[in-house]
Amino acid sequence: MRRDEVPILSVDHATVAYATREGMAKAVDDVTLSIFPGSIVGLVGESGSGKSTLAAALMCLLPSNASLLSGHVLLNGKDLYQMSEQHLRRIRWAQMSMVFQSAMATLNPVLTVGQQFREIFRIHEPRMTREDQQRRMEELLGTVRIHTQHLRNYSHELSGGMRQRIALAMAIALDPELVIMDEPTTALDAVVQHEILEEIRRIQQIKRFAVLFISHDLRLVRYISSEILVMYAGKIVESAPIDVFTETTRHHPYTRGLLDSIPQLRDEQPALHSIPGSTPGLTDLPVGCAFHPRCPYVQPPCLEAPPPLEGMESQLVACYEVDNIEGRRAHA
Repeated sequence: MRRDEVPILSVDHATVAYATREGMAKAVDDVTLSIFPGSIVGLVGESGSGKSTLAAALMCLLPSNASLLSGHVLLNGKDLYQMSEQHLRRIRWAQMSMVFQSAMATLNPVLTVGQQFREIFRIHEPRMTREDQQRRMEELLGTVRIHTQHLRNYSHELSGGMRQRIALAMAIALDPELVIMDEPTTALDAVVQHEILEEIRRIQQIKRFAVLFISHDLRLVRYISSEILVMYAGKIVESAPIDVFTETTRHHPYTRGLLDSIPQLRDEQPALHSIPGSTPGLTDLPVGCAFHPRCPYVQPPCLEAPPPLEGMESQLVACYEVDNIEGRRAHA
């Protein structure tokens, strides 16, 4: 990817926190990232790592007890957090849109699919005639390979895979430049997951919008993405283009744990390993590297200060021991 391009979305040292009885709990901590035209950026991490909070922050849809404490979120160079709510409403779905975790929760149960499409056009394209709306709906359903007869259906009358495809069609209804997908294949079986991923890739190649694909499943993220970000306890701990990520053995210990837990379809299946422990609570983060209580490679510096996200060329890793881990693994 050419880095002289102008990014669609730039996040500059963003920190998002929730107000709790114990104080402000940081769910996103000093995150910086860029999404360029035509790219698919995968964001992976366990539940509680801050992925969904980051997605909500990018859409300016944080709940009332959460706020952007510091940093900037820029869409085409314009700071979203300096815009009025009215301006943000015009931008959402027109320039950037989102596919949420549960299509059943996203779709309105008392409106047909067609009525929900028309509501999008009514708000964002008020001059569009009903005939143009109909043509656009049929085109969108054709894009996601759903028969137009389902415009008359309610969400509960559709399968999980069909609902997710329709949610995707709604997200691209106004040809946005960026689509954020937060766990878009959750609760779907493996076959349907694969079908949805193929639809996303096919449509993205046709429409050329950028994607932020969020998942707890590294297998899915690695399959669909052109770049991978690994998130843990609110921080980005690794970043790399997919070709570098796939070929290198130089990974953050958390990333290595995720990789070691993925079954391999080959004759000699290496032993699977789980990551011990669980993600720390937002109000009880350990001092130093947040991963150190679960890390088999922990050293004294890890207990003192969070490691910076740094590296050589296109791969960045936040780990003091990253260059020694492979040798220690081989020795073990």
